Amino acid sequence: MNIYLIGILFFIAAFFSVGIFVGRRVKGTNDYYVAGRNASLLLVVGSLIASFLSTGAFLGDTGEVYSGFFMGIVIVGVIQATGYIYGAGFFGRYIRRSEANTIPEYFGCRFQSPGLRKLSALIMIVSVSAYLLSAIQGVATLISSVTSLNYSSSTVIVCVSFAAFTIYSGSPGVLLTDTIMFLIFLAAALIAIPFIVSAAGGWFPGIAALALDQKLPGVISWAGYSGYLYPDGLSNLLWAVTYGVVWALVVSVSPWQTSRYLMARDEHVVMRSSVWSSMGVMAVTISLYFTAAFIRNINPDLAGSSALIWAAMNVLPPIIGIVMLAGISAAGISSASTFLSLIGFSVVNDLLPDNFTDDRHKLRISRLTMLFVSLVIMALAYTNPPQIFVIMYLGGTVIASSWAISAFGSVWSGKLSKTGAFLSMLLGFLGCVGSKIVCSVFSLSPPVYLDSFFIGIVLSIVGALAGSALRPVSREEALCREKLFDAPASALDGEKCRGDHRLWLLYLVFGLFVGLFFTLMYALPYLRAMG
Repeated sequence: MNIYLIGILFFIAAFFSVGIFVGRRVKGTNDYYVAGRNASLLLVVGSLIASFLSTGAFLGDTGEVYSGFFMGIVIVGVIQATGYIYGAGFFGRYIRRSEANTIPEYFGCRFQSPGLRKLSALIMIVSVSAYLLSAIQGVATLISSVTSLNYSSSTVIVCVSFAAFTIYSGSPGVLLTDTIMFLIFLAAALIAIPFIVSAAGGWFPGIAALALDQKLPGVISWAGYSGYLYPDGLSNLLWAVTYGVVWALVVSVSPWQTSRYLMARDEHVVMRSSVWSSMGVMAVTISLYFTAAFIRNINPDLAGSSALIWAAMNVLPPIIGIVMLAGISAAGISSASTFLSLIGFSVVNDLLPDNFTDDRHKLRISRLTMLFVSLVIMALAYTNPPQIFVIMYLGGTVIASSWAISAFGSVWSGKLSKTGAFLSMLLGFLGCVGSKIVCSVFSLSPPVYLDSFFIGIVLSIVGALAGSALRPVSREEALCREKLFDAPASALDGEKCRGDHRLWLLYLVFGLFVGLFFTLMYALPYLRAMG
């Protein structure tokens, strides 16, 4: 049997075992949905980062870097990581106070609107399903690429493994497996990077070789490979900054990120997890992007998305390569478990009538719903639909364009009413999806500023203003908003607050370090090579 298949199956079996162990401790829906609201800092940070680092990051983003868009992807990665900070500070800490089980439930309670709760749940399910589908396809493609298994068999293995432990263990299992995955891959990456840099000729000679690459000129320049996206560097830079901001919004309001704050032990965990997650995502993604660029020096003739897989199998020592590939597979599986749990929880908690006789009945229905969803998604993934990464990115932008205004407005606007929030979500969703469909049908390539996200967010703002003007904020809505600013006693603990402030200082120092790193380890060597 292929040693890489053995390694991947071993880690899948380990995840399944973790799910069985944790699942025994689930006593009710509070445990199942939000981990008893007692998740530690390590578990929240691990889950936040793992939910972000799916196969899209490991295979898609690294493929873009390898193919000639190094700085563009780096800029997107750095900017989007900041979304954790303002997402937690301006939204996450307040939804933690609401004690909701899902984000749609929060919207429904905050605006006193069952209709808004159902609409936000439907939008979330559509968006998250796209992510779930892409995660399954990514892992199945990886397994079939490194083993003798075909794509269909790989799909079944992936779906059965993540669905089984997610259905049984719920949020506690997802939190724990996410954290284990992150720690495994982090260890593998730290060990792997020196091997790849050495095979590429060393750090500074490697940078020089990339700068002078004749086959792909500009592969690591600020403008990127000429014509990769746009014919000029300024347009490429504008695209990178624009998409960085878009994906920062996705990170700040998306349910696969913000739902972790509902599980946190207290608000200090929420705020501290955002800082550690932002630094962790920056560190991991920057390492991945440089690694993908250096792989080009070793073998310039690969398909972009297979660069990391090829290096794991041909450059790294076998044991490190196994752990690396298993870590990538685990990343996709852990992300899939997050997405499945979100869909299953929301269907039962936010869409179905709340007529359950007891908590055990609700828990049983939740598990049956997740089983049904996993079977449907497996059937869709089995067909190996094309352009799945396009669908995944659309899923993210749909959430940002439809949810962002209502999410931040729910806390910081005293004039946003339930009608305004409803129209904002609806028009944002229709604008984003509709414009993307029109562009696809008519093969249109609009400029960056006419991206589907911007069309959606503009319509979302229009909907918020028009709806709030038609039906102003009610007394009940105003009272619900006021309650969000009632900080619990734990949030006012002096010593913990001082610890939070020290962590913000660390974040500032980290930002300065990142800037210094790029100056000394990238910019100066690149300029010296270019003369």
